[in-house]
Amino acid sequence: MHGYASDNFFRGPKVYFILGVLAILAASGVRAVLALPLVASHVDTVAVTAGAIYAGLIFLYEQWGWRWLSTIKNLNGTWVGSITTTHNGGTSVPCVMRLRQTWTRMAIELETEQSRSRTTMAALYDEQPGDVGLKYEYVSEPRNLAVQTMHAHRGVCTLAITTDSEEVRLSGDYFTGRGRETRGEITLHRVSRELLGFDGALKKEKQ
Repeated sequence: MHGYASDNFFRGPKVYFILGVLAILAASGVRAVLALPLVASHVDTVAVTAGAIYAGLIFLYEQWGWRWLSTIKNLNGTWVGSITTTHNGGTSVPCVMRLRQTWTRMAIELETEQSRSRTTMAALYDEQPGDVGLKYEYVSEPRNLAVQTMHAHRGVCTLAITTDSEEVRLSGDYFTGRGRETRGEITLHRVSRELLGFDGALKKEKQ
């Protein structure tokens, strides 16, 4: 997984500051309850305890806390949809996206019958009214049985995040660089919060 940028209010120094304050308050409470021996000065003892609590809070918030204590879009799971591309005069193929996300890290894998791609960087933006989405750069490699015209290449994808009757959808455009030089559109909807394989995801989508 790699880091990703976000303009969300619950990212950045302010959250670290809040967690630091909570750690100091918790450390003071722990010291009072447990009556720790005065083997060090009051400040040093609290600092050591607060440091451990702070590390724990960061870990818990990174893995799970942000999902319930922030407004950051939680895109974890398996997404199924289609890619319409200019390749070969315009074709549409099914695709499966697997997205793993924590508070500060993300990894996106997109798979078709011909290729697999993985992200190298990403940005999740939602602070502009009417403009909520995900942008990422990726590296795509052909599968072993792909056609000979398929080559490894880089690309950029911009997906808008919309909600339709409680169902979250991703849709947008992509373009590729040297070695491919195509463009197209992608539409996706989430079929599971779990990470599913290509065939399993397509089967799930049909249920």
